[in-house]
Amino acid sequence: MKHTVILGGGITGLTAAYILRQSAGGAMRVTLLESSQRLGGKIATAEENGFLMEGGPDSFLARKRVTMDICRELGLEEQLMPTAPGERTTYVWSGGKLHPLPMGVTPMLRSKLISWPGKLRMGAEALIPPRSVEEDESLASFVGRRFGREALDKLAAPLMAGIYSADANRLSMQSNFAMLPAMEKKHGSVLRGWLRSKQAYKKSGAGAGTMFLTLRGGMRQLVDALVAELPREDVRLGCPALAVLPRDGKYEVVLRGGESLLADDVILATPAEVSARLLDLLDPQLAARLRMVRSVSTATVSLGFRESDVAAMPRGFGFVVPRQEGRKITACTWSSMKFAGRAPEGHLLLRVFMGGAGAEHVAEQDGAALVEAARQELRRTMGIAAEPVAARVYRWEKGTPQYEVGHAERVAEIEALAHGHRGLFVAGAAYHGAGVPDCMQNALDVAGRLAAQYGMSTVTASSAGPVVSAGREQGTVSERK
Repeated sequence: MKHTVILGGGITGLTAAYILRQSAGGAMRVTLLESSQRLGGKIATAEENGFLMEGGPDSFLARKRVTMDICRELGLEEQLMPTAPGERTTYVWSGGKLHPLPMGVTPMLRSKLISWPGKLRMGAEALIPPRSVEEDESLASFVGRRFGREALDKLAAPLMAGIYSADANRLSMQSNFAMLPAMEKKHGSVLRGWLRSKQAYKKSGAGAGTMFLTLRGGMRQLVDALVAELPREDVRLGCPALAVLPRDGKYEVVLRGGESLLADDVILATPAEVSARLLDLLDPQLAARLRMVRSVSTATVSLGFRESDVAAMPRGFGFVVPRQEGRKITACTWSSMKFAGRAPEGHLLLRVFMGGAGAEHVAEQDGAALVEAARQELRRTMGIAAEPVAARVYRWEKGTPQYEVGHAERVAEIEALAHGHRGLFVAGAAYHGAGVPDCMQNALDVAGRLAAQYGMSTVTASSAGPVVSAGREQGTVSERK
């Protein structure tokens, strides 16, 4: 019987293990190793005093079908839940005020977030000739070139810091927003491309629908359902690997304590830096390439309040903060407004984001310091001075991969080098998208390539029909946090 060892028990590793178990049945043994005492990786849901708090992603993009399809397979369809109805505004905190993020021409003209010179510069985007070269470009370069500095500083950069924990000067357009350079190339202008795609969408008759979905009991429900499909004896917690070595045409996975496992195939669903350490002896060149994928440290602080202790809040999902405002937070999600069932009756749940590129030192404080910093920031930005009735901190040391300029080329080199070792695969948030559906699709793709070695196919079925392992969908990753 063939033996596959999967290193890493986050959503990528769990999905790969599930797909291989479903496809191979009893023809393959699949062992999942996780270094910590908990499965799920950055998916972490906690209940405290009636609050449902997420430490990592709180939802996933509905248009990326793989997560919804697997939820249906796992019997979770009735647990899927859209964002709360009503006002879905995102705000930008600038100049001591919350400004609604202008979505469209008329809201932009009325907005006080951008000055009139800034608005005129944005409108002039249609007159800017497209770039003649097609090499990758940073978000800062692209937005500044096409829309101007103010649009970059007050719109693009804070939104991307809130979503990607990234520096706009290093964030890759090709790997994060490929559709925008494509619009520039095809239509000569992003605005023209956006207007034409909007018109085509209206003509198609497609409904607006919901952009994000979650699970009623939190994202942890997805992790628990995947784990329930795996034989308990094949999942090992608190089992860190030290190295992956060649051994007589197979792989020896060396574990702490002197134990080793012999595997025909190995999937490294670990952070790129961890995968690099594990492969140092097997392939130093591959390990060096993996270390080129940088990650940054972040933290989230969830705070629960009595509604009576908080002044009237605008309706919406939360706000982002431009870096030049000099605050310690990058964003705040109003969790109990975004999704139902996140706070008990008469209470509010807010989630504050800290750290990221250029501010990792903030996320590296201890829990008590992070709670105090979050409270100070909410007092300054929202006027909330009340004592929270619940608080929970999640710190993610080097937990957010950065898709910097040239990322696609680096990933192509990594995968080409890994392909040189039969039965060795890398997967996870560091390569083709860090959102939940991106990681699950990457797991499906890798499991498909592994199974194909043995003449097997990987198919995940849903009520909408089969979804066979295929190429990933490119696009923004809005559900990373």
